[in-house]
Amino acid sequence: MRRALLGFLAMAGLAVASPGQAQPQAATPVLDGVRQRGEVRCGVFGLLPGFSAPDAQGVMRGLDADFCRAVAAAVLGDATKVRFVTAPSLAASLESVERAEVDILSSNLTATALRDAGRNLVPAGVLFYDGQGVMVRADADIAAFAQLEGKRICVAAPAVDGSLAILHSAARRMGVGLTLVPVAQGGPALITAFRAGECDGVSADAAALATLKATDLPDPASAVVLPERLSREPLTPFVPGHDNRWRQVVAWTLHALVAAEELEINSGNLDTALQSGDSETRFLLGLDPGVGQSLSLPDTWAMEAVRQVGNYAEIFDRNLGEGSPIGLDRGLSDLWLRGGLMYPFPFR
Repeated sequence: MRRALLGFLAMAGLAVASPGQAQPQAATPVLDGVRQRGEVRCGVFGLLPGFSAPDAQGVMRGLDADFCRAVAAAVLGDATKVRFVTAPSLAASLESVERAEVDILSSNLTATALRDAGRNLVPAGVLFYDGQGVMVRADADIAAFAQLEGKRICVAAPAVDGSLAILHSAARRMGVGLTLVPVAQGGPALITAFRAGECDGVSADAAALATLKATDLPDPASAVVLPERLSREPLTPFVPGHDNRWRQVVAWTLHALVAAEELEINSGNLDTALQSGDSETRFLLGLDPGVGQSLSLPDTWAMEAVRQVGNYAEIFDRNLGEGSPIGLDRGLSDLWLRGGLMYPFPFR
């Protein structure tokens, strides 16, 4: 009996892995496909400067585009190995990631209950915190939402996104009578209608309004975005719902970019950071191995993302912030240490 009990315990010890023991890796069809193709297929909107739009040379630029480049640097060691894919509609964009026709959908999309629980796709962290706002003409002497009584506001039609419902709800809640003017397409089409005099103001995500104001109005100073935010819009990359390892890779790449900013590591001081004795810095940069293997990546995955694309602050600044024509303030997308909501999960 004693020998039988000892034999059972020994077999149990073999069957149950210790906490530090490597576990069998689940199937990773998306990650394997990225490696086989040698590129990340990135779905983007493609018409919103600062987030995703081609430059004069046809190169896709913006926060969304650069995030995909960071993932390519982490997975393939080369930030240029990205193929950008646009879709004719929001529905087509969501379907493309559900069918794994794109590996990441980084396209100014809000994480919502129906998109997360109701479809075969999952959000992979918040890339930008936004909220719906309203932009009006600067000479209209309007400083707050309550002063919009009787005004015509252009907003994307329900087939585009949920902006119209949000605006209607906000107007009813605040007791402001508006005339809502649905526009068949969002983005630049709203500015076209605004400039044509079809409405007194436009409503969309506030950052999108600031971007369109800077890039699509002949005189950006001729319009102002009101201070109120009518909704919560956590803009997130989406990935196919059937590959959790790929979700982890994309999510932790985002955490790495934010963590690098918090640790004051950027593309210009990596050589100095590599001499650091700080444990989280060493873990992030792969000097103390562990995270890379757990993600099925080289230990240098995060270091390459920062080296080739920059930390979150660098990416934000050149596309949306002071280093760009848009000049957007970080706002809620600032680090938690400075009153924002950007908060990386710990690297340990």
